[in-house]
Amino acid sequence: MAKTPIGGYLPTLDGWRAIAILAVLLDHAVGYSSLGSVSSVFALTRVGPNGVSLFFAISGFLICSRLLEEERAFGKISLRGFYIRRACRILPPAMFYLIAIAILSFFGLIIVTRAEWWSSVFFFRNYLPPSWRNRGWGGYTIHYWSLAVEEHFYLLWPAALVWFGKQRARWFAGGLAVAVAVWRMWDFHAHWFDRVIPGLLIGTRTDIRLDALLLGCLAALLLEEEGIRAAFARHFSSWIWGLCIAGYVGLQLVQRVRNYSIVESALLPLIVAGTVYVQRGWITSLLESRPLKWVGRLSYSLYLWQQLFSVSEAGSRLSAVQRWPLNLGLLFLMAWLSYRFIERPLIRLGHRLAPPPTEGREDLTLTGDRGSGETETEARPPGEMRASA
Repeated sequence: MAKTPIGGYLPTLDGWRAIAILAVLLDHAVGYSSLGSVSSVFALTRVGPNGVSLFFAISGFLICSRLLEEERAFGKISLRGFYIRRACRILPPAMFYLIAIAILSFFGLIIVTRAEWWSSVFFFRNYLPPSWRNRGWGGYTIHYWSLAVEEHFYLLWPAALVWFGKQRARWFAGGLAVAVAVWRMWDFHAHWFDRVIPGLLIGTRTDIRLDALLLGCLAALLLEEEGIRAAFARHFSSWIWGLCIAGYVGLQLVQRVRNYSIVESALLPLIVAGTVYVQRGWITSLLESRPLKWVGRLSYSLYLWQQLFSVSEAGSRLSAVQRWPLNLGLLFLMAWLSYRFIERPLIRLGHRLAPPPTEGREDLTLTGDRGSGETETEARPPGEMRASA
């Protein structure tokens, strides 16, 4: 059975967020433990990069979808409104985590250098030369590389969409994604950038990973067209969707070195969109199940705090709370507190300051704390779906 939403809250994306963050947590739980020294176990659980790639695909697809929804509703895209909502959504939890680790570092409980801290505040952590850290290994801020990539994308894409318009933005997104892929292939072999800033992790750079977000945007732009959307829902059968899954998994198995190919970047938005626009039976039910939706809603805060509880530097005074299973319980507790008292209130503030075209997910609206088992999404007529970005 096909479904063709063109805007509003897309509950399957919460499920995909949950899968993405669980992949990151699994990777770090093994990689930062004694099990990480067992090569076979580590190889099977090395799925953190895939989780981040999935986050990028979701982000590109969702952000572009929301911008297009705003254009349909109001006839134009407000960059001011977009950045107000993004700032309220992203910055408060991210800055709160940085303040927390700065305090811990001040009291000598962990090591966080000034260079890595400020590069995280200003979102250039993925281009911080390792030599600038002076001391310490940067493990408590290294995950801010992906937030930097996202922020660079936010600076580029909305303005590009407004400037080019929907039709030309397709060519821009596709062309720039191909350019990134060509550059990536060349730099993997030539190592030119490494001569400019030695020691950077190549897979964390914006110029290497941007196509993962751009192809999500391209998918949203194409599916904006009613004819393409209907054809996609009609012809993107279960076996084609399964073939995309198999192709993506197969690429991970055959690669000896992770090279983030454009094929991977293209498959993930297709896989995600296949559950948004086409019913998948038990797969859709799983993605929209309460446990996965709950984890998905905490995914941003989980991602921010997982480094503090997952990793343990030599001689850390926090080692007692960085051990399984206490670390997992504390991580989810901190993520829930962050979401409940920082993330959600500030998202609502952003929606007040710059109202989106639709109200938002039920837990983000002013009436979202009613305690009723029935959400506003369920109570509304079909088609009146709501945004969650």
